[in-house]
Amino acid sequence: MKKLISASTIALICSAGAAVADPEFGGIAKVAMKSDILGTQPGVDRDGITDTLLHHIMEGLVSYDADVNVQPLLAESWEISEDGTTYTFTLRDDVMFHNGEPMTSAEVVWSWDRWLDLETGWACTDWYDGTEDLEILSVTAPDESTVVFELNVANSLFLAQIANIQCLTAIVHPDSVDAEGNWVEPIGTGPYMLSEWNQGVSVTIERFDDYTPASGPASAYAGERIAYLDAVEFIVVPETATALAGLQSGDLDLVDQIQPNDRNELNPDLVTIHEAPSLEWNVLLMRVDNELMSDINMRRAVALAIDFAVLAQTASSGIVGYNPSTIPEGSVYHTAVQAEGYERDLEEVARLLEAAGYDGTPLQIQTNRRFNNMYQNAVIIQAMLAEAGINSELDVLEWAAHLDNYFNGQFQLSAFGYSARTDPALNYRSVLGEDHPAFQWYNTDAIAMVNEAAVIGDPERRQALFDEVHRMMIEEVPTLNLYNAFTIDVTSNRLQGYQVWPAAKPYLWNVWIEE
Repeated sequence: MKKLISASTIALICSAGAAVADPEFGGIAKVAMKSDILGTQPGVDRDGITDTLLHHIMEGLVSYDADVNVQPLLAESWEISEDGTTYTFTLRDDVMFHNGEPMTSAEVVWSWDRWLDLETGWACTDWYDGTEDLEILSVTAPDESTVVFELNVANSLFLAQIANIQCLTAIVHPDSVDAEGNWVEPIGTGPYMLSEWNQGVSVTIERFDDYTPASGPASAYAGERIAYLDAVEFIVVPETATALAGLQSGDLDLVDQIQPNDRNELNPDLVTIHEAPSLEWNVLLMRVDNELMSDINMRRAVALAIDFAVLAQTASSGIVGYNPSTIPEGSVYHTAVQAEGYERDLEEVARLLEAAGYDGTPLQIQTNRRFNNMYQNAVIIQAMLAEAGINSELDVLEWAAHLDNYFNGQFQLSAFGYSARTDPALNYRSVLGEDHPAFQWYNTDAIAMVNEAAVIGDPERRQALFDEVHRMMIEEVPTLNLYNAFTIDVTSNRLQGYQVWPAAKPYLWNVWIEE
């Protein structure tokens, strides 16, 4: 897999909280999370917060390192057939489930059968059922330590997809479900196991003492993952100000993804700030099947009413700039073509509004206060639309309702954000597709080009495809990309070893408490 972040970009990652002593076992870290998890079955009831926590409990065959390259995790190695359609994984022989049972190929096959079963409701079945060209024809176990995936076509993204952060391809023990197949609890292989879920309040995970780390140097989700902590308590703290106050008082040890201006509230003697460029991105979604927004003149009027450079600078306190592309700026596939976007033109907006027959009806912009960047983007966009003669109203929802409306396509405009994807084809597949209300854009030519880019490995051909899809996206205006996020996490000074990375997912292995 090609690196998404250049070495020079990775070098920009700065964590002032580098280790100052040898790691120590023991202690409980307390982590703020903006909302409760949605469930414990990976990839089913999910959002970014749920994904983050479940990655501590369950693992897949492969995972991403700090440079977002695919590395072994539960698999020791793999081989790919000459025609690219057969992947043979050799499993590690030292992996135990949280119930004390050893992991074998039987549990790998059982887990994949469950995720691919449509009745499970796993969010990423369309990646593997032929909807997007790739289809897993079979997952078999010729012996206890070998698993073979047969694909219908060669696909350069297969490993990246099964390392995917959003739809964790977890290997779980069959005892995770009851006799009727209903999910009961996650019996995984991770360095931590679920201890208690006090819904709406907190989730506690505790160290799995029989965990054996993968080989290789510790690197984000890959390599040697050691649970030094006795336990981690994830506490629901919706308000950032409250979380930061708890951090500085010693009641919390980690608050992730704060906004740049939140740093002004911090005492540098009490906390450590960790910063890094991120692959996450902010968007203004538009339902192209909405009666008003189905008119391309109206969508283009909205696009040309926004000063995207000012929006990005204002929302990020000058840290990042406008990125009109679905592809993150740090990607090697982000070229000058990807930087082509919209420039504010109020005269053209007036012409487009007239062509659309706009009668002043307020547009509805959904957002939430749980994630301040989404709310702030909505407020700025509302002001810019008003200046351009477009009325709009903010529909401020609870995060759960906002997310549910996104998945069900129940909105007109939505100030939203996507967590990190690690290849441009995966980025485009967040918004491009059919037969699912979460997709914003249906274009058969664009779908075919992204599917081709997912299959081939030639960088030049992939670049040409991505550039053409970007031009089409700018022309059809199905959604508006705003800017890439910039990760700012804050830890207490007693939490040592903490690192940030471009995927912007906090992890609590390889960290420890120093009293």
